[in-house]
Amino acid sequence: SLAGMNGAFAKTLSLVCPPIQYPPHCRINPVQQDAADTMELEARLEELFLHAKQLELLFLGGETAGSQQQSELEAEVVNLESELNEKHDLIEKYMDVIRGWEGKFKRLETRCALERE
Repeated sequence: SLAGMNGAFAKTLSLVCPPIQYPPHCRINPVQQDAADTMELEARLEELFLHAKQLELLFLGGETAGSQQQSELEAEVVNLESELNEKHDLIEKYMDVIRGWEGKFKRLETRCALERE
């Protein structure tokens, strides 16, 4: 359960850890593809939360043996929660950048439409 959660967490982090360059170089229409990125982030976070919940249930169910193992799991959960909060903040900042660029593209589209008329 812990290995699965760590794998899901690693997948999620792989999306937000590299430096964010916006708009990405390889994209033709970044505004349209940002929704797909957001959906992928949400799917990966959902998988992470599923594994975290399984770990929490395992922890609360008393299936762990010994107080040392229990305290190690508790410390691991606390560390993962703090890392998740940091990455969630990065995701929020990325979403703010996306919203800013969406506004710029909409203004540019409006300006181009007015010039065509």
